[in-house]
Amino acid sequence: MGAPEDWPRWAVLLPHVLTATTAVDDGTAVGGSGSSVGENCSWLLDRAATFLQVQGRFADARPLFERALAITEAVHGPDHPTVAISLSNLAGVLRDLGDPAGARPLVERALAIGEAVHGPDHPAVAIRLNKLATVLQDLGNPAGARPLLERALAIDEAVHGPDHPDVAISLNNLATVLQDLGNPAEARPLLERALAIDEAVHGPDHPAVAIRLNNLATVLRALGDPAGARPLVERALAIGEAVHGPDHPAVAISLSNLATVLRDLGDPAEARPLLERALAIGEAVHGPEHPTVAISLNNLAGVLQDLGDAAEARPLAERALAITEAVHGPDHPTVVWARQIRDTLAGAPDKPETR
Repeated sequence: MGAPEDWPRWAVLLPHVLTATTAVDDGTAVGGSGSSVGENCSWLLDRAATFLQVQGRFADARPLFERALAITEAVHGPDHPTVAISLSNLAGVLRDLGDPAGARPLVERALAIGEAVHGPDHPAVAIRLNKLATVLQDLGNPAGARPLLERALAIDEAVHGPDHPDVAISLNNLATVLQDLGNPAEARPLLERALAIDEAVHGPDHPAVAIRLNNLATVLRALGDPAGARPLVERALAIGEAVHGPDHPAVAISLSNLATVLRDLGDPAEARPLLERALAIGEAVHGPEHPTVAISLNNLAGVLQDLGDAAEARPLAERALAITEAVHGPDHPTVVWARQIRDTLAGAPDKPETR
């Protein structure tokens, strides 16, 4: 499902898959000789959900993943490796929906199944370690995520060799954790290596390449090189728009990243429409209370402050703080950041009235 060339065919097939799976009674599917029906139905549900997830339709994907999990558990029992896959996939869409706390027990259970079935050094275990680490990172615990990712990277390199796309994923995830831990210099070579792997495997215009470009640009910004970051994130935005269209959440990420680079380069006026567009995409895809929306609100508030319009910025910062506190609680790093922005704007002068 990661191959964009497959998406047009999936778009055509999706209504038929949904009709076929809806017609299957779950009780019949998992009863007696119907177990093969259940396996086929759960596989189709999982693939359809994954396609919807890739398209940014997270709320539509969730019930399909949930049903796939329920059928797989009924067919195989609670400790089967296929159940671990279903748990991990459902956890992934819960993260997309802004619920890492809900995702955590699912991916912890998936990891326990993988280790029990395959042993500690299997590539399936590396996948679960990556998923759990990203959940911990979302929950504000990059220090807890780091050893999981270091272990996942070691497994992937031992199993696949140094130039496999799974190695690139582990490198990317470890680099983002190092960035969160305040070590962008250590993150940079990992991301450069991940980017090189994905360009060699997928070509220059793949969505995985756009992810690496965005993350490397973020590291370059942290290292004080926004000029070096700009062409990377411009390229990521071009890939995202070409692959996904103009209104996909991956495009919103690139828009937001490009806007922050432009702000660093002293051009908040050019950054403002990019952030307004990113915010509109986030609200349309996720709804008004998602943590991604809060990030866009905070970034837009900062740009408005740069433009001398603290009065317009304040309600955006207040709304962002309310969202992050509701999602993460009072002590998450994102909440601390949002509170700092709100407090800074509270003392900022309003834009003088034009005469």
